[in-house]
Amino acid sequence: MSKKWLACAVATLFVSAGLAISVDASAQQRPKASATKANAKKAPARKAPAKKAPAKKAPVAKAVPVTLGVPAGLAIPAGANTLGAHAALYAAYAADVDALTIGSVTTGRALTLSTERIARHLNSDRLALGMVAYGAAWAATQDEFVSEVRKLEARMGRDALIAKLRSEIAFARNLPGGEQAAQLAARAILADAAKIQEEGDAFKQAAYDWQKYAWAKVSTSDSRARNAALRTLVAPVPATEAAITLSALPEAIVTPQTTQVRAASIQRSVRLSNQSTRDSITLAEPIRAWSPIDRMISLAALSAIGGPADRKEDTEALMRDPRLVSCVNSSRLNMQMCNAATKQPYERSFCLAEHPLGEIAKCMAKVVR
Repeated sequence: MSKKWLACAVATLFVSAGLAISVDASAQQRPKASATKANAKKAPARKAPAKKAPAKKAPVAKAVPVTLGVPAGLAIPAGANTLGAHAALYAAYAADVDALTIGSVTTGRALTLSTERIARHLNSDRLALGMVAYGAAWAATQDEFVSEVRKLEARMGRDALIAKLRSEIAFARNLPGGEQAAQLAARAILADAAKIQEEGDAFKQAAYDWQKYAWAKVSTSDSRARNAALRTLVAPVPATEAAITLSALPEAIVTPQTTQVRAASIQRSVRLSNQSTRDSITLAEPIRAWSPIDRMISLAALSAIGGPADRKEDTEALMRDPRLVSCVNSSRLNMQMCNAATKQPYERSFCLAEHPLGEIAKCMAKVVR
């Protein structure tokens, strides 16, 4: 009995020892398994930099079209100032819009050339600055406003007045004659916008009319190449004659005669609309404060005291309206996306109508809001 008991006890002891060994082995193996899992979890972390590499390259790829299209610095022709040079950029866009003719487009290639001629202006945000500069040129033809700004300069000092114009964009419009100057600028911009929209509507209608012609319905596979060409178009530089003309500042002694001469020179530089068209513009609502129009009036005030001639940084800061710049850039991107989706020429006519014409016209129409 005792032997059986002893045998059972020994057997139990071995079983217990075996279980203890098994448990200890499992306990020793668990950390290894945990380590394996930890390593497995860390593995993606080691690969993470490889996944981030494309993200670093992405900004470079996106920046290429902009870098190619936007000049690092605007070349200002001799005899001109930065205000006149930027206004000349807008004048170049207006001239190309004015030269568009539906009748001259009889092939897909002709439509592509017309599109590129207009779209190239959008490859620089300086077109938006040019719109503001152009409006300022008209605002500076308001004699009472010019005289009041000069009186204020005599009281405040030139540097203090320029600082005020930069820090408070709506300040200049509150001066005597400021609202009348704002009306001149607004009518000039809105009259041109109406003409640009008219051209856009004509090309939009042509997108439907041209579907009757074989050349307009030929499917092409070169949309990628055409879109690449649009992105790399270089915006034109200011034309010397227009830049010099639009750089003219109000005379030391302003008179109705001198102002009339300066207004006539502005009209010769930008012929998209005429005086009767501008006079026919009626503003449905008051011009909103802090609108791009206020920047035009501030620039006109700066012109009254000769600022564009020697205060380039201040002049360009006043010209840059973030909302207008953003609006022009959006029309450029929308044009590229629209063009990339086209396969037939008549579809490209719609893209031309909708973005570098129609959308820019809407950007300009928003200057009063």
